[in-house]
Amino acid sequence: MKCGKFSKLVAGLLLIVSAVQADLTADFHGIKGNVNDASKAFIKKVESVGFQAAGNDNIQVHYFNRYKEKNLDLLSFYTVTNLEKIRPLLIKNPDFGAYAPFNMLFYKFLEEKEDTSWYGHLDPDLMLNIIGEKDEASRKAFKDMIAPFDELAKKEMKPTESKKLEFSNPLPATPLTKMVMKLPSNIEEMSDWVEEFVEKHDSAFVKSEFIIAGFLDFKFEYEDMEVDFDEYDAYWVSSLCHFKFSNSVFNHGEPQAGLFAPCSVYFYVPKGSGELHVGYANVSNWLATTGIKDEVMKKRILAIDAEVVETFKGLGFELESQGSAAKKEAPAKETEVKKVEEKKAS
Repeated sequence: MKCGKFSKLVAGLLLIVSAVQADLTADFHGIKGNVNDASKAFIKKVESVGFQAAGNDNIQVHYFNRYKEKNLDLLSFYTVTNLEKIRPLLIKNPDFGAYAPFNMLFYKFLEEKEDTSWYGHLDPDLMLNIIGEKDEASRKAFKDMIAPFDELAKKEMKPTESKKLEFSNPLPATPLTKMVMKLPSNIEEMSDWVEEFVEKHDSAFVKSEFIIAGFLDFKFEYEDMEVDFDEYDAYWVSSLCHFKFSNSVFNHGEPQAGLFAPCSVYFYVPKGSGELHVGYANVSNWLATTGIKDEVMKKRILAIDAEVVETFKGLGFELESQGSAAKKEAPAKETEVKKVEEKKAS
């Protein structure tokens, strides 16, 4: 075999290996024009497949009102949860709270740049890998939970285009940030203490210019549904977002990073433990999976991550062993993320 042919063969094999090793961040589906009305109509129907949704829609309007920057024609996040289906998963692994709820993203650039609205959510396998879930039965149950939601979106939104967002380097060594604090020994009623703590938590983050974009008390919800959730003395999720920071990313060329927004921060007290745990998927996952290249933006992302940790430390938390890390490999110096060309939907 001639050297030239051999080199071409090796190069071809390397391309194949590279393609095989690529992981999926998200499947995006597209529709021509602005789908603001269609997205709202779809969200109203998710109850038919067992989900509840909370909306943070038309964020681009708020960005313009505050910062006078208009780079998007649509940016909406909807946090969606299937209370019934997520319950056994939360019982087995509290880290499922990082995606209970998970986020449904809709975005569109200004018409002069692109006249297609895109929608999607993080790939279920990526969510599972970030929380470090290894149990195959739990992984299947989580994906089976999401499948009807995606089928409904296809039926109602009727996409005409699709594109994939992929990445090829490892996730961060610790994709979840997990912290813990000792509870006071004199708590008489846990629900009262939780209410007081939530007020203290919200105040601390608002002072740092964060927004509490949602709140879901699983303990209360399951008591209301009259189903057991006795493994925890308390369990709730707070949706956290930093408005100025998110504008600097989503409204400056990287709206696909809104797949991670708002961040679900989950809190739980294992029954009788006397400890409050908190966890969330940290923003270093954004750098690994969303294609952000700008160095200034990267530094800003890491800075906001550190600020969240410091705020929790100020509330009395300490970092715990990050034992649920999805992958133990050290992240590469430069993450390669591939945005695959759009194709017509079949």
